Amino acid sequence: MELIDILNYSVAFFTIYTTVFFLLLFFKYKKDYYATPKWSGATPLVSIVIPAYNEEKYIKKCLDSILALDYPREKLDVIVVDDGSTDRTAVVAKEYEKYGVRVFSKRNAGKGAALNYGIERARGEFIATMDADSYVTPKVIKALLPYFEDHEVMAVTPAVKIAPSNSAIREFQRIEYLMILFSRKLLSYLDSVPVTPGPFSIFRASVFKEVGGFDEHNLVEDQEIAMRIQQHNYKIRSSVSDDSTVYTEPPDNIGDLLRQRVRWQRGGIRNYWKYRFMIKPEFGNYGMFFIPLNFATLSAFFIVLGLLLNAIFNNPFYTRYILLESMVLSFNMFTVIGVVVLLMSFVWLYAAVSSFKSERIKLRYILLFMIFYWYLMVCYNVLMAVAEIRREKTSW
Repeated sequence: MELIDILNYSVAFFTIYTTVFFLLLFFKYKKDYYATPKWSGATPLVSIVIPAYNEEKYIKKCLDSILALDYPREKLDVIVVDDGSTDRTAVVAKEYEKYGVRVFSKRNAGKGAALNYGIERARGEFIATMDADSYVTPKVIKALLPYFEDHEVMAVTPAVKIAPSNSAIREFQRIEYLMILFSRKLLSYLDSVPVTPGPFSIFRASVFKEVGGFDEHNLVEDQEIAMRIQQHNYKIRSSVSDDSTVYTEPPDNIGDLLRQRVRWQRGGIRNYWKYRFMIKPEFGNYGMFFIPLNFATLSAFFIVLGLLLNAIFNNPFYTRYILLESMVLSFNMFTVIGVVVLLMSFVWLYAAVSSFKSERIKLRYILLFMIFYWYLMVCYNVLMAVAEIRREKTSW
């Protein structure tokens, strides 16, 4: 068996194994998937910190949704940190001071710095961080607080979604967010939640005193803080209940979307490399399963890309032969493996989308997502990973 055959089999096995593993995990916990822990009914003071930079378009909807929360108003401490906006963000936010919202303006220093500025001034026993271009549903606080009955839980993430629309690019991202949410919930059963999403997350205030605030120089500070919390062997939980829904505004065009993914991909690679020391038994499933899984996934992407480029540039006649075989449905081992991997992808997508019964997505968007968007984004992410690794080569 040649090296190229071994690599093909390895990628196929890895894809099938991980898909089946997570599907079995889903079926194991299916009865508890939407369940919320028992709640004592206590209503502690909750601070909500909203960093904002040029969010004039969205800040009003964000604050209106907070004022509509099904939670005692006197138990909410709302803080808006205007991070040197050049539009009317601060002006709009100050209109809500009559409702008790505290508005601070500071020189622009980035989202992480704005979050830390607000956290330092927060009064609550729990602190929620929220993007200014997001809006919450009324019961989100009551849906997330019960998880803190477990004193080892330091953060809880909600069901971050994108509202339905007639825009294809928004619907593709909507499907993608559901898949991310599905994965994050399953990872919570393994104590391996990878991120406390920026649109909305709630933290126990004491955790910032113990592990520190947000990394002000990190591209994806919401991921880095989650990794640091788990470095200290604390838990993060994830909710997918409808009551915990938070809506966020996604990029509306390809350019903004790709810029967002560049930040996610590069920031993610840097964070996993930074926390590679956590690949030890003392860090549980997060260290021994989740971080290696990400390195393995990235390696699999590189292998697939390498095999494809090798076939195209070094043996074009062989490439045409393989393509012709596929067209006439000649079933050699590799076409069978390819079909199985493709079917696993469809099964994963179906499981993720169908697990959210309140979400209705048109079939054409699901098909286009599978055929076009998903694979395009995977290829783009691989290219960004290559660019990041090459850029950091001297220091790594």
